[in-house]
Amino acid sequence: MAAKLPEIIPPGLFSRIELGAKALQRSRRVRILSHYDPDGAAAGAILAKMLLRIGREFHLTLSSSLDEQLLTKFKEDGTDLTIVADMGSSQLDILERLDGGVIVLDHHKPDGDSEKLIHVNPHLAGVDGTTQVCGATLAWMFAIAVNEANWDLAGIAMAGAIGDRQHVAGYTGPNATLFQEAVVRKLLVRERQLSVRDMPLSGALAHSLSPYYVGLTGRPEACAEFLKGLGIDPEVSVRKLTPKEKRALTSVLAIRLLRQGAQPEAMKTLVEEKYWIPDQGLYADEMSALINSCSRLKREGLGVSLALGDTAALREGEVLRDDFFNKVIPHLHELEKGMFSKRHVQFYYCPEPTLAGAVAGMGMQYYFDGSKPVIAFSVLDKVTKVSSRGTRELVAKGLDLATVMSEAAAAVEGQGGGHNIAAGASIPRGAEEKFLSLADEIVGGQLKPKVEG
Repeated sequence: MAAKLPEIIPPGLFSRIELGAKALQRSRRVRILSHYDPDGAAAGAILAKMLLRIGREFHLTLSSSLDEQLLTKFKEDGTDLTIVADMGSSQLDILERLDGGVIVLDHHKPDGDSEKLIHVNPHLAGVDGTTQVCGATLAWMFAIAVNEANWDLAGIAMAGAIGDRQHVAGYTGPNATLFQEAVVRKLLVRERQLSVRDMPLSGALAHSLSPYYVGLTGRPEACAEFLKGLGIDPEVSVRKLTPKEKRALTSVLAIRLLRQGAQPEAMKTLVEEKYWIPDQGLYADEMSALINSCSRLKREGLGVSLALGDTAALREGEVLRDDFFNKVIPHLHELEKGMFSKRHVQFYYCPEPTLAGAVAGMGMQYYFDGSKPVIAFSVLDKVTKVSSRGTRELVAKGLDLATVMSEAAAAVEGQGGGHNIAAGASIPRGAEEKFLSLADEIVGGQLKPKVEG
């Protein structure tokens, strides 16, 4: 028997979602603002589908930030309800000034709460938004509360969770219960296999970003030689391998990841559970990769369209996926040689801010020095965008990059925030050195061994 939403998520979270669903019933025209990254784009697609189904007029905007200029534009639109997804919990004061109702669906650690709007954040219900609920799964819960038919948006929600890296150590909390319910309802079909694309193995390994293989990813000829050395035909696909060949390849790749310094949780991405989305005819991780490519190459709207089932958008997304790969590979190859380092952090410069976070995330998982969080700077005309990534082990020792980014950015008249393991900031150009020194000092304090007594 199918479970109901209030039966499988914490009551403190459901009560806030229910308030939002009731507010939506009273609305006629809705404005959606969602973060531009893969998780935010997936959340935007879920909300768009939900509103289409109930016949609401809406306007969807994807953005990297919420500022005064955007707020002014929203005020001029004259909508009676604004839904903010995958962002907003750190800008409640700004959102309180909007006319009409406001619903915030954000999983980032909030600065506080508000009685002037409907604030749906898992942290306020004792749920870890870093690992147990992403922006897309939160939007999915909201959509289900509005209409039970929206259970079928499970694949888009999972694509968002994968984009937010919440699948790496296995789904937990509401993510786990929701996706398990989707499997029971046959909206997702679970399989287990080696994490490579369904194409000739030399190409599959060469195109592998998760996992990222130092010396192989982005190097087709090296991959072909590697496979020949194992006695495996480079032109065969993973599905055509014999059980013995699969075991041999998996074992050697696991050893390779260990030697290059991959994080323990990242090792689990070598062989993983994949989820087929029957309604859309592709795997959730494939959808996530396509949405990610669109978002990183500033085609967020295309990512939303393909998530909604537009076949033309899906074909164009495949092209962008190759474009994204070709753009990110030079940065990953260059960083195999090393980067700059301070006492408590390591850092590098990436000229493309939309790629910086992706590079930092993959590097920290698969081959960067795991003893220090990484900070990436993208210096633009007037501002510098900052991306930072850590590891679960560092977080367990006290690392909180949301605090690091927020405090260091505020000290140089910028803004920052995010999760303990992944966060970002925007600071004035020229303030990079001071920001870095402050960040290094804050991280040092967080990771300083605690003296008991």
